[in-house]
Amino acid sequence: MCPVKISISLLILLIALPCVVAAGGQGGSRSAQKMNGRPDAVESDWSRYSWGLYYKNQALRVHKGPEREAYLKKALACFGEATASGAAPEKIYFQQAECHFYLNDLARSLECAKKSIAVNNRDMRPYNRIYNIHLRQKNFEAAANILEDYLKVRPDSVQVRFILAGHYYKNMSDMDRAAAQYKKVIEISGQQPIEDYYKEQSCFNLAGIAYRIGDMEQAVAMYQAVLDVNRDNLEAIYYLALTHMEMYDLEAAERYSRQYMEKRPGDTVINSVLGRIFYLRDDVRALGYLGSARGTGSMSAILAWGLYSELLRNDGQAEKLLLTVLKFAPKTVSLHLAMARINTRKGDTAAAFNEYVTAGMLMYNSGLFDESKRAFTEASRINDGVAGVYYYLGKAHEDTLHPSLALHYFLKANGLQPDVDLMLHIGYLYGVKKEYDSAIAYFNRATVKEPGNSRPYFFRGLISIWREDYATAERNIQRAISIDDKSETYYFYLAIVMEKRSKLGKAIESLEKAIRNDPRSARSYNYLGYLYADNNIKIDESLILVRKALELEPGNGAYTDSLGWVYYRKGDYRQALEKLLAAEELLNRSKSPDPVVYDHIGDTYLKLGKIEEALKYWNKSSGMKKNIAIEKKIRQYRKKEQ
Repeated sequence: MCPVKISISLLILLIALPCVVAAGGQGGSRSAQKMNGRPDAVESDWSRYSWGLYYKNQALRVHKGPEREAYLKKALACFGEATASGAAPEKIYFQQAECHFYLNDLARSLECAKKSIAVNNRDMRPYNRIYNIHLRQKNFEAAANILEDYLKVRPDSVQVRFILAGHYYKNMSDMDRAAAQYKKVIEISGQQPIEDYYKEQSCFNLAGIAYRIGDMEQAVAMYQAVLDVNRDNLEAIYYLALTHMEMYDLEAAERYSRQYMEKRPGDTVINSVLGRIFYLRDDVRALGYLGSARGTGSMSAILAWGLYSELLRNDGQAEKLLLTVLKFAPKTVSLHLAMARINTRKGDTAAAFNEYVTAGMLMYNSGLFDESKRAFTEASRINDGVAGVYYYLGKAHEDTLHPSLALHYFLKANGLQPDVDLMLHIGYLYGVKKEYDSAIAYFNRATVKEPGNSRPYFFRGLISIWREDYATAERNIQRAISIDDKSETYYFYLAIVMEKRSKLGKAIESLEKAIRNDPRSARSYNYLGYLYADNNIKIDESLILVRKALELEPGNGAYTDSLGWVYYRKGDYRQALEKLLAAEELLNRSKSPDPVVYDHIGDTYLKLGKIEEALKYWNKSSGMKKNIAIEKKIRQYRKKEQ
C-alpha cells in the first residue's frame, strides 16, 4: 500500500500518536504539536503521505456516515501537505482521486486521476478509477476509451484487454469490438505465459458472440477451443450439446449430452435434448428421457412433456402443450412430427399431410436426410399425387448417395408435374450413372419444352466431355453460348474442352471471358493461372491469378497445388514443396486426394535431389491413376537408385 517500508516499531507509534495528540495541549511535546496538524520541515513530507494512507484506511473501515467523511477529509489534508516534498506526485494524485471518489466528488476524483496519469502513464490504478467513474455515470464509451488509452501504453496487458472485451460485450453490446479484443487476448496467450483462465474465457465469450449473430459453426469451434484449454469445462460441454441440437447435428448433440450427463445426470434440459434426439430417430429410449425432462418451467420442459404425452397417445394433453411451444418456436422439428402423428390418429388427413411435409422440409434443410425420408414417405402414403413430396424424396436420396432411388423419385415427380429444371437434373443423374443415351433423351425433352433454353445444350456438352468426345462437346457448349454469352460456367467448361483439343489460345481466351462475366470466379482465376504455369508462360501473371483465386477461396487444396506449381516454374523449389505439401494435407482433409498433386510433389523432390521421396510420391500418383509419363519416371529413377 505505502511505497515506504514501515517497521513494526513505527507502526506501533502511528497507532499510539493520536492518543498523544488528544492528551497534549498547546504546551505539549514536539510530537504532539506535529500531530496537531502543522509538522515541522523535517517531517512535513513523506510521513504526511503515510498519515494520509492511515486516515484513508480508517475511513474504508467505516461504511458510511460523518465519521467516514471526517477521516477522508483528514486523509486529503495529509496528501495535500505531502505534495510539498515533490516526491512521487503520481501516487499522491492517485490517493487524492480515491478519497474524492469515496466522498462522491466524481469531478475532483477524475481530475486527480488524470493528473496521476500525466505524471506516470504506466500505473493501471488511476485508469481503473477513471473507468469506474465513467461506469457509475453510465458513460460507457468514455469508459472504453480510458482502457484503450492504457492499452496504447501497455498493449500486452492481458487483464486490461480482457476487461475491455467484457465491457464491449456486456455494457455496450458491441460484438465486433468485443470479439477483436478477445481474439487479441488469445493471440497474446500464444506469445507469453499467462493464466489459462483468460484464454479459456475469451474462447467461451467468442462462442457466445458467434451464437448471438447466428454463426453456429464458429460457436462450436470456439466451445471446442475452450475444451482444448480445459477439457472439464462443463459449461462449454453443455452449450456444445445445445448448439449441436439447434444445428440438428444429432450425433454430436448426443455425444456432448452424454458427456455432460456423466457429471450432471439429472439435468432436465439435457434430458430434453436426448429425448428429442431419440424421438426424431423413432427410438423407444425417447420415452425415458422425455419423462425425466417434462415440466412447465421452460420451453424445453413443455416440449418434452408434449412429446412424452404423444408417445403415450395422450393426444389431448399433447396437442395443448405442443401448441404452446409452437407460438414461440415454430421451426421445432419434433413438434411438427408429433402433430402429424396426432392428426393422423384424429383422422384429419389434410392436417397430418401438411405437418409431415413441414417436418420433412425442416429435417431436409437441417441435414437430417434419413429422418426427412421417413416424414416424406408418410406424407406420400396420405397423398400420392403431390410432385413436391417425391422431389424431396429424390433430393434426400441423392444427398445420401443413392442415385438410383433418387432417379426413381425424380421420375415420379416429373411424371406428376413436368419441369425443365427437373428434366435437366434427371438427365444429369443418368449421365453420372453413365447411362448417356437416357441422359441425352431428357435433355432433348427439355429442349422441346423450352427451345430457347441454353442449358440443355450445355448439359449435352458436359455429357460429351464425360464421354471424351471433345469435338461434340465444343459444338454443344458453343450453341449454349450463342443463346447466353453471359455465363461464367459455359466459358469455364469451354476452356476445358479447348485445352483437351490442344487449343491453348482458345482455352485462355475462354477463361478471360469467364472472368469478365464473373470477376469473383475463383476457379477461373486458378485455371488460367495454372494453364500459364503448366505451359511455362507468363509466370509472374500466373502467380497473381492463383493468389487471387486463393484470396477468394482460402484453404482450397487444388488452388494451393497451383500455387506450388507456379513456384516450381519460378525455380523456387523449397517454396514450391511447402505449398504442394500443404495442398496434399488440405486435399486429404477433405477426402479428395489428387494424383496430379502427388506427381508435382515427386517432381519437386527430384529437383531438390531427394530421389527416394520423389519415387514415393510418383508411386502414390500412379497407384491412384495410371499414367504413362509417371511410370516412365519411376522406371528411370528407380534404376538410378539401384
